[in-house]
Amino acid sequence: MKVHSSAARISGSPAVQRVVGRARQAARDTAAKLPRPAEQKVSLKAADFSGVRTTGLLLDGDEARLARKAARRLGLARTLDDTSAWAAFGALAALLRIVDDGRRRSVVVDTAGPRSVFTRWATKVGFAPLAVDVMRPEVVGSAIDPGSVDLVVRLHPHSSDPTTVDEDLARGTAALRRGGLIIVSLRLGPRDAGGVAVADLRSLIARADEQGLSLVGDLALEEGRQANAVASAETGNFGLALLAFRRR
Repeated sequence: MKVHSSAARISGSPAVQRVVGRARQAARDTAAKLPRPAEQKVSLKAADFSGVRTTGLLLDGDEARLARKAARRLGLARTLDDTSAWAAFGALAALLRIVDDGRRRSVVVDTAGPRSVFTRWATKVGFAPLAVDVMRPEVVGSAIDPGSVDLVVRLHPHSSDPTTVDEDLARGTAALRRGGLIIVSLRLGPRDAGGVAVADLRSLIARADEQGLSLVGDLALEEGRQANAVASAETGNFGLALLAFRRR
């Protein structure tokens, strides 16, 4: 008992504690300086996204879950957010099928920041998305040169607000080169809950066209009928619109 008691007194002394503390901090500092293994990239091509829509309406939770599972099968990072997966999967399809030339040199801007599902997936396949909110006033021209970006995205859960989406498109488009894409998501549902109806979407598409943005893909009539049903459903129920525009 005396031996154990002596050992306890020694290990608990301030001098010993300081030495142990310095050793632990030195170990942490050394570990922080060690190179971390680079995240393994996934080699994907446009053909892997055949049939994935870049413009469409999400009206069914099963469709969102299928998108998330398909992304996982392709080796993309895990996510538990089915809706974000659906939107990011469509945007990634647009990046690979329409924007990228195969060399992963496209300049990509994600207004949602570096932790978004889209940025994680785009990074996984070899791109280096920039986390810059080009839809804020005066960002284009200061943080980003006008006409220098290949793709701008603003996706769920940071969707464009129906009251400001026109400004979002105008400011984001200022950063785009001709032929570049801007992709936004919008919540479907009652207007008083921050949602949009199909008529609102069609009006937005027409206004965007007048500003030099062409919709990539289309919204099917049957989707429109279903979306109207979603918009008039019980409180808390909503769908999502994904709209991809090309700057002419």
